Amino acid sequence: MLKKLKILSVFLVFFFMLPIITGLLPFPNNQKYEPPMAEEKQVVYASSNVQSDKTTEDVTATEVTATGDSSASDVTPTMDSFDVLFVFTHSQETYKPFVKSQTGTVAVYDDQANLLSMSKAMEDYFKLNGLNATTLDVDIMAETVKQGKTMASSYSTARTFLSQELKENKYDLILDIHRDATGHKQSTVTHKDVGYAKTAFVIGAENPNYKTNLSQANALNQALNQIVPDISRGIIEKSGDGVDGVYNQDLSNNLLLIEIGGIENTEDEVYRTIAVLAQAIAKTYVN
Repeated sequence: MLKKLKILSVFLVFFFMLPIITGLLPFPNNQKYEPPMAEEKQVVYASSNVQSDKTTEDVTATEVTATGDSSASDVTPTMDSFDVLFVFTHSQETYKPFVKSQTGTVAVYDDQANLLSMSKAMEDYFKLNGLNATTLDVDIMAETVKQGKTMASSYSTARTFLSQELKENKYDLILDIHRDATGHKQSTVTHKDVGYAKTAFVIGAENPNYKTNLSQANALNQALNQIVPDISRGIIEKSGDGVDGVYNQDLSNNLLLIEIGGIENTEDEVYRTIAVLAQAIAKTYVN
């Protein structure tokens, strides 16, 4: 009986150890199971030097401000702010694509979607470059109509409001912003596959501040073309019969009349140029 119990015990121990012994043998299916590791995702960090395949319409003016030449775009606001006043003598001048996007109509003058209505965005682009920009918030063309006058009298109407503003506040630079009447080919320059509205300065050669105004226009003209080659068409001097010849520039030797783009320029092209203009002013006057 004792012998049978010993034999039975041996069999029980054998069958108990069999799975363990089997697992140690080098059978093909006896590999240790490893759970799959989750794929590590690559983290991409933002950079100011990102290169992309954006088209002309994809590049914003903010990116122009951020990615222009380092000498022009790395602007640190100064302790003493550089104050710029925007004036829109022809306040209702506008751009066909801009009007169409806002109202669905096509026009080169509009009482709502116009240069004056774009002034807040223009101010913001200047502030990005450390410039304190404000707007003479008067629809001068509307005021001219109220007075029963024609568009030719807009400078006279603007003079009243501008004179009062200059008595109350001082500005380092005054920009009377206009839109030219040229078509898209003449009013646009492409730089690195990006379109910009061209600029031009108009100087009244019959005003007593002519030489000072001309000198400042020359400096900005050069600064603009250094940032975006050929973005500025240069300086146009006006005098003689049939023209104003002064353009209220006798009120300040810091007053410049600048034309930005033509009737067919897009809103983006205009704002990109505003960003470049802000860079040029910061480079010329602040840095």
